[in-house]
Amino acid sequence: MKLFIKTLLLSFLAPVLAFAQSNYKPGYVVDLKGDTLKGFIDYREWNKNPKQFSFKNSSGNTQVFNIQNATAFTITGLEYYERHIVSISTDPTDLNMLMHQVDTSFVSDTVFLKILQRGRYVSLYYYNDDIKSRFYLSETGDPRQPEELGYHFYYNNDESNTIKYIRRYRTQLQYVAQKNNVSNKDLESSIQQSKYDANDLESIVSKINGDKGRQMVSQNLFGTRWFAGIGVNYTDMTFNGDIDYGDSYALFPKVSMGLDFLTNKNTQQFFLRAEVAFTGDSHDFKNTYEQSELKFNQLTASIILQAYYNFYNSEKLKIFFGGGIPVNFSIYPDHYYVTEGGIDVTPIKQSNFPDYHMLWESFILKAGIVLNKKLEIYVGYSPATTLTDDYLDFAGNVVSYQAGVNFLFGAK
Repeated sequence: MKLFIKTLLLSFLAPVLAFAQSNYKPGYVVDLKGDTLKGFIDYREWNKNPKQFSFKNSSGNTQVFNIQNATAFTITGLEYYERHIVSISTDPTDLNMLMHQVDTSFVSDTVFLKILQRGRYVSLYYYNDDIKSRFYLSETGDPRQPEELGYHFYYNNDESNTIKYIRRYRTQLQYVAQKNNVSNKDLESSIQQSKYDANDLESIVSKINGDKGRQMVSQNLFGTRWFAGIGVNYTDMTFNGDIDYGDSYALFPKVSMGLDFLTNKNTQQFFLRAEVAFTGDSHDFKNTYEQSELKFNQLTASIILQAYYNFYNSEKLKIFFGGGIPVNFSIYPDHYYVTEGGIDVTPIKQSNFPDYHMLWESFILKAGIVLNKKLEIYVGYSPATTLTDDYLDFAGNVVSYQAGVNFLFGAK
């Protein structure tokens, strides 16, 4: 049985190694001639601005585009990118790498900038690489390339070792507002209090444009979805030491429910999961030669925090792998240990012995598939965990295997 379950687990992992991820969404590409090519773009959960992407036309032929052969591309209704030659600041934002003087060094590079908002007066862009995130601004009708909104910080060159911030982006925004005669007390106050993040900057740019700016990306990529499921929990329990029993196997139903947190609700590639699960376990160890018996019953409620990644991530099929740490709350009704004792070697029953952990932690690995974003089928494995209290002369350990089905709903 154990071999079968391990084989089943590997069968879910095999497609991960065999397939390349693809998630084609409707979109278009603008090539170097200015022609618009309509089709489908392999939409990834890009944490950094993409350098290339795969495009599929209506005939199913694929082509790779990059900054050498594309000037813009769009995943319709989701994300928009334009090619620009820009100056990119290179000072780090990692506190462990900060210098004791301002670092204004930069490099010039051709990149795809993500368009956050395009409006009557100005447009706002975003660029992220291995160093940090940056925002760019361009004025409508200005032939010059977008300019980075300056934001730097460094350690004061004194004994205080405090951090000094240079928020040049506020001056840049104020200048554009005054130049276009849209500055007012409310806007000035918003600019002076603004943080260097997408929410604040998009709000200010929208006000500069007179609330007529066109939002080019989803306002909020973060999403959630509920799930509920049923399954089975198959356990292998052993005792070793002074109490020594071989393997005992048990199969118990499992029910669960919870909430997924999607870093990008459009791709649903990476998600965190908070789950509540209920299951049980039961084993009856016997040694007729020594007239001994150990009875074990367990009912368990678990709170499980997990992280998962879809290695294959298409619209109709997703293949995921991940894991987490269950915090388990258990009760043990009707458990006892019978062993020979006394001069006449009469079996003696010790009720409520041994003591088991009521609050305990374990680890779980899971793999599975999601069909049409609605149905999740998974298998799981939890390595050996000691359930008995800290006895020096024996220990009871349990290994568990799981399989089940979750129904996903309410994604938003």
